[in-house]
Amino acid sequence: MKNSRKTLMYTSIVIMMAIWGFIAIEKGTDLFKGLDLYIFILIVVLGTIAFVRALKRDKEEKEGLPAEDELSNLIKYKAGYLTYMTSMYMWLFIFIFKDKFPNVESMLGGGILLSALIFFITKVSIKKKFNEK
Repeated sequence: MKNSRKTLMYTSIVIMMAIWGFIAIEKGTDLFKGLDLYIFILIVVLGTIAFVRALKRDKEEKEGLPAEDELSNLIKYKAGYLTYMTSMYMWLFIFIFKDKFPNVESMLGGGILLSALIFFITKVSIKKKFNEK
């Protein structure tokens, strides 16, 4: 089971790199201009964080620590709720300022990436609050 997870992680990285290569060939140098550059950087940062967290989780499982417990589930559900509520306001502002986006794909992609970033920030801040008590 653990080997299949590692294989899946590495396979997904190779597939993602192949997709990025195809996109770079199709768009050429226009890929790294304006809002597309920020979206690309955000994707790379979030992907790196997810990969490092997956490796850390595998290491903890090898050491015999449980994958999830009641506190981690509580943190995840609370972060999800707060992210949902925050994302509603984020989407409201995105649709109000939709004229500022170059196209619909950038608006949608940026909104999805911002939702993921909001979840990560919310989860980190909730973990910090639980650890302070």
